[in-house]
Amino acid sequence: MKTPYRTGSLLVLVALLATFAIYWLGLKGPFIFDDSYALEPVVTWASGDSSWRDAVFGDGPLLFSRAVAMASFLLTTWIGGPDSFSFKLGNLVVHLACGILVWRIGRRAFALDSRLQRHAELLAAILTALWLLHPLHVSTVLYAVQRMAQLSTLFTLAAVLVYLNGRQSLASGAVRSAWGKLFIAFPLMVIAGLLSKQNAAVAPLLCLALEIGYFNDWSNRRGTLTTFFGVFLLVPTALGAAVLLLYPNKILAGYQEWDFTLGQRLLTQPRALMDYVGMLLFPRGPRMGLYTDDFVVSTGLNSPATTWMAIAALVLISAAAVALRKRAPSVFVGWFFFLGAHVVESSFLPIEMYYEHRNYLPSVGLLMGLIGCAALIPRNLEFNVLTPRQLATGAATGFILVLAAATFGRVLVWQSMDGILTQALRFHPNSLRASFDAADLAASRGDYATHHALMLPFTKSHDPRHRQMARFELVSANCRIGATGNAELMKEAAAEGLPRLTVVENYGIMRISSSSRSAGCGDLDRYALAQYVDQIVEAAAPQPESARTKWMTRYLLAEMYGSSGHWADAVRQAEIAWKGGNDRKVGVYLARAYASDGRIADATRMLALMEAQIPVHDLPGQKALTALRALIAERAGEATTAILPGSA
Repeated sequence: MKTPYRTGSLLVLVALLATFAIYWLGLKGPFIFDDSYALEPVVTWASGDSSWRDAVFGDGPLLFSRAVAMASFLLTTWIGGPDSFSFKLGNLVVHLACGILVWRIGRRAFALDSRLQRHAELLAAILTALWLLHPLHVSTVLYAVQRMAQLSTLFTLAAVLVYLNGRQSLASGAVRSAWGKLFIAFPLMVIAGLLSKQNAAVAPLLCLALEIGYFNDWSNRRGTLTTFFGVFLLVPTALGAAVLLLYPNKILAGYQEWDFTLGQRLLTQPRALMDYVGMLLFPRGPRMGLYTDDFVVSTGLNSPATTWMAIAALVLISAAAVALRKRAPSVFVGWFFFLGAHVVESSFLPIEMYYEHRNYLPSVGLLMGLIGCAALIPRNLEFNVLTPRQLATGAATGFILVLAAATFGRVLVWQSMDGILTQALRFHPNSLRASFDAADLAASRGDYATHHALMLPFTKSHDPRHRQMARFELVSANCRIGATGNAELMKEAAAEGLPRLTVVENYGIMRISSSSRSAGCGDLDRYALAQYVDQIVEAAAPQPESARTKWMTRYLLAEMYGSSGHWADAVRQAEIAWKGGNDRKVGVYLARAYASDGRIADATRMLALMEAQIPVHDLPGQKALTALRALIAERAGEATTAILPGSA
């Protein structure tokens, strides 16, 4: 007779093999969304144009560098090359590793639940199979850059497992071992997670949910636990709150880049959370995907009406979980694990409203809570044919098979961009992003008729951001084929008079700038385009110049003026952009604009400033400085020649 451990291990092995087999079919799928942007440092390193330090650490603070994730991308490229298969295979390996950690956490957690501990091995295996084969994770595993979220989850799960081990060592009296796990191994895992993606900051909060749910007695080791949660939870929370209160712009300034407010985000997230719950418990494969920009923003408790309903549902479920803490602790732990894991990306931070990959870690908790409901089945319940255990096992097996089938279907869709977009356009017809990507794909194949057919309806949208993006994309496409009609489109865009430049306008103008660089744009030359863009930027006067989207747009505008030979205008825009963002790339361009405009002293001053800021190992930066020195020397020589006697 098989032991529970062997049965559970066998089920986990089958789940791992099934997951590998299903996902294997999608590993040759395309790079998508921001893959090319996020992986650009890796490509630059692979081509020998930058150092590994630049690729791994970037030029920002270490905590925000995501160095561990970037190092893994370098390793992927070194081993398998820069194609999408290598990156997606790496993601699949991380997914399987996360699954093993989910299993180990489940075994320990369910063993602490008095009503479930007899079946802990089997329940942990079911949890693992459900998590590994859930279709919601396809858009994380097969989205190359989301390895950042995966690695953050991997190290957060490792930290939680370390905590459980340390906590049980503490309960058994092995204090020295417990301290090593809690105060050495745990923070190391959290730091590795933070250097993958900042979501790992929730690890101590998840441990608190486990502590409250499963460990009821602090009396023996109160000092150790107070120190642990004080150091890793209370102090960071207090510091974060202090920064938010004293320097709110450091955290909330990003709202200047979006078309929603802090209040609207806080109202919308309860609806997003309940939608995530629905997708996890009742997965609807065709509705899943990347194109969720059509998720409606809540502007009030009744707008839409589901806003207050979602808030009420979250409160009621939380109250029920608290009430069931002693009877069904796994329900309590699972629910608050789910909520706690969403604290970073589903709260007040100025980021997009909705993404499936945000559930990669939280889903562990929700599925744990779902399985924990087995503790609510009366022990003396009898059926004519099946025992409660057999019935629950059969139901879980059926659910796992349904999830596996749904995941298989999603993986087939993710084999090509055409499949992804066809499904997105069908189930998210109001997604501008889906229509834009479909139009861009058509244009890349020379099918500009389809491109225009997809974009034109958005020029009549009720959403001014959609109207602007559609106009910009139509102009960008016209630039590539030398078509006319751009003057009218740009005139309409300038007349829109939007008071804020968001990521939508910034990206659209970037596309126009790139498309018009070589030969203008049909009935508009590059200078005329720049003048229209200038009007669009000036209409956003209420927006602070420090907003990233605004200074980046001014930088693009400076380049457009400069490439058309109007260097005085380029200097004016670059100066404002430099003051707004203090970005090195902008600083180098400002020096170039000064030199090209004959302002040699200003160019030399900016050159010295950039030489002090750009490190030696920044190969692209050093290359730009070399070109800048040559330009300044050339223009200085021309100026000297012009004032010599007889030079005329």
